[in-house]
Amino acid sequence: MSAVPKHRPAPASRPAPVRGASARAATAAAATAPRRQSPRTEQAEPSRASHLRAVAAPQQARSLVPFALLCIGIVVAALASVLLINIVMTEGAYERRDLKLEIADLARQRDDLVMELEANAAPQQLAQRASELGMVQADTLGSVFLQQGVVLEARTG
Repeated sequence: MSAVPKHRPAPASRPAPVRGASARAATAAAATAPRRQSPRTEQAEPSRASHLRAVAAPQQARSLVPFALLCIGIVVAALASVLLINIVMTEGAYERRDLKLEIADLARQRDDLVMELEANAAPQQLAQRASELGMVQADTLGSVFLQQGVVLEARTG
């Protein structure tokens, strides 16, 4: 707060601006001319002195440096987080590519093993491998009944 009255009287009239040398003369005349005061102002003059009191000094203007540093910190943190997210996504993309390559390699291996199994399961292959191991072809076929404990033979040939 200040010691200035709440209601200021409006100036009676303003002179029109004058240019040149006459402007200096008009300014000097306006400064020496007595001012008209409204009746309100004349009454407020005596009471003005009795209402004077000490006021607190105006607060110092706060510095914008902390705010600017906060804004810069937020921007740097946002950029750093975007960078970290981008790095993690890139690592994930490389890992995904490596896994796809590994899956493709395993699928090829599986296909090769299935083809090898099918080739070994062919009747001609089984007969050849059995003869290599020293096995001979049986002249009779038989069945085993486990519940009865009996081996039944049927003669073929």
